[in-house]
Amino acid sequence: MSGKLVLRGAETERDGLRAQAWRRACAFRKQEDGSLLIFGLFCFVMMLLLAGVALDVMRFEELRTTLQNTTDRAVLAAADLRQTLDPKAVVKDYFAKAGLAAPADSDIVVNQGNFNEWRTVQASVHQDMPTWFMNMYGIKTMTTPGAGTAEERIGQVEVSLVLDVSGSMSNNNKLVNLKPAAKSFIDQMFSQVEAGKLSMSIVPYSTQVSVGPGMMQYFANTAEQTNSSCLEFGASDFTTTAMQPKTTDVGQPAAPGDRVYQRNGHFDPFYTTTSIESQGLWNCPPDVSAAQNANNNRTVMAFSGDQTALKAKIDTLVASGNTSIDLGMKWGSALLDPSMNPVVTRMIAAGTASANFASRPYPYSNHEVLKVIVLMTDGENTTEYKLRSAYENAVNPSLLRRNSASTYNNSTSVNQYSLWDASKNQYWVFALGQWRAQAWGDGVTTSCTTKKGKTTCTDTNDTGYDGVHPMSRTMTWPDVWKAMSINYFARYLIYPVYGTSTYNSWLTSASNPVANTAVVNTTMDTYTLSLCSAAKTQGVKIFTIGFEASTAGQNLLTACATSPAHYYSAAGVNITTAFASIASSINKLRLTH
Repeated sequence: MSGKLVLRGAETERDGLRAQAWRRACAFRKQEDGSLLIFGLFCFVMMLLLAGVALDVMRFEELRTTLQNTTDRAVLAAADLRQTLDPKAVVKDYFAKAGLAAPADSDIVVNQGNFNEWRTVQASVHQDMPTWFMNMYGIKTMTTPGAGTAEERIGQVEVSLVLDVSGSMSNNNKLVNLKPAAKSFIDQMFSQVEAGKLSMSIVPYSTQVSVGPGMMQYFANTAEQTNSSCLEFGASDFTTTAMQPKTTDVGQPAAPGDRVYQRNGHFDPFYTTTSIESQGLWNCPPDVSAAQNANNNRTVMAFSGDQTALKAKIDTLVASGNTSIDLGMKWGSALLDPSMNPVVTRMIAAGTASANFASRPYPYSNHEVLKVIVLMTDGENTTEYKLRSAYENAVNPSLLRRNSASTYNNSTSVNQYSLWDASKNQYWVFALGQWRAQAWGDGVTTSCTTKKGKTTCTDTNDTGYDGVHPMSRTMTWPDVWKAMSINYFARYLIYPVYGTSTYNSWLTSASNPVANTAVVNTTMDTYTLSLCSAAKTQGVKIFTIGFEASTAGQNLLTACATSPAHYYSAAGVNITTAFASIASSINKLRLTH
């Protein structure tokens, strides 16, 4: 009995241990403490791997950006037409300097024109980047690509250099400073453009713009005089850049339907001198040689491709007169307008323009052409003068007759004149100081003699003279204004005969019967801006320079320019910098045009 009891007790103890172990196992199975630790460790490992992938991607993008930027810089430098080194060598050098593997020769393609007028450089490159973390996924390297193409192409360039040569340009060495600046601009432009692809016109302007007899012959005009070559324009002419040359050949009458322009009078509205051939201030510079009158150097030089001649023209410029920016802009824009092509064709035939310019001015629709106006002034619009129609026509006789005796050749004496008064039906003879029925020199001829082919006659009525001289002749109004200024006529011929009241009427612009202040500054500003707008609409790039200009002038130039960035303010020798900046800007425009 006792043995069985012992065995049963042991079994009972073992059963208790099993139950306890089972309960603990069940408790462990239900225990949740620490379960997130394993999941957290798994997520951490995954985050490290993803961060590594992101790091490899960042390294790839950094290398790709560096490679692309280097490629862009390299092809741009190699395509520069001023680059004298081998284009492929330039590309490779850029990569070497950046610490990158240079592309092979076969990956660099260079094409260029026979005259170096254009160049295209294309480069493609790639570089392998070993990965740091992505190799765990089997990606050992990543390939970074780079490609770029650059082109510089020179098209046709047409430039109008519109320069203020009014009287104020003689102050503070402004004209002195302008000349080297303008010549440097010419040099810079010709250095940037292939020979034959740049045409330049110089348009000096003051009170008027003289195109010179060479250019004037291509336009039908009223031709009251042939001493100077300026045209007058109406309001509608300032709404367009176009001109209307005559359709007939030089020397031939205008064809029906041809525009006949009013020729500006040859007169001096400013001074009181009589000998104005050498001393006067002409509204329009005379058509004479520079030796006879320095103002002749203010004529237009059109459609030139001669770098030396253009600079020589700049050197001869002189300053005088008022400021008519509207007229400068009219001719500056006209010389870029396709309507002037017939003129260029005739200039080529006459040998005054290069055969390379046969298609110039090119149509506005030709986008390979860059048309540029550079407009400079040191002030603002002032006034423009025109003769009233009754006093500009060569057909109508003037009030004066001039004694034709050799004694009065080149004379400034009023004694050579007789002044007609229709109300009296008589002449005031200055030599005699009296009214007479006949002009001085128109007396009764009693006898004539001829010696060595020269005939002289005795005029018995003109006893106050030497009695041996030719007859007098009627002066046309153009003859009068060629011989004396309007002010001289009023002061020395009208005043002694009629007194102060009549004299004053000739000097007051509002009632002056001869010179009409037809265009004033506010109207001229409107005309200028209208032309600027018309030119910009056609794609013409307008750069403007205010050279120590007034506020009104600066405002006008800013509004005229293609954008505010195309306006330059300059003073003193700094005008050279302004011209240089414009030349550089024109070059950049050509690269992107």
